[in-house]
Amino acid sequence: MTTFREQVALDFQNVLLNTKEFGRLCSWNGASLQIAEDANLEQLAFDTHGVNVDRKKIVCRVEDLTPAPKVTEQVMFDGEWWQVADVKNPFAHLIITLERRVA
Repeated sequence: MTTFREQVALDFQNVLLNTKEFGRLCSWNGASLQIAEDANLEQLAFDTHGVNVDRKKIVCRVEDLTPAPKVTEQVMFDGEWWQVADVKNPFAHLIITLERRVA
């Protein structure tokens, strides 16, 4: 019998990260990383003085990205520089919000 946490981790791996379902492979600081991307996040938000903020939210397994990124860290995500805005760690995965300023 599996625990609730174990079942969530299995479902996360077998459904959310499954590349035939919602998952995809990306490049994280030059390494391959299996993720799911949140499509509901507002992709372009307005900041001050004509500067906009582009945002992405991605989800991956904790063991696939160690050490976990830190807020304000600069990362190369799919060949573009992003800043880590937020990192959450529910169950056995990371929810990472990336953002960058655009004109």
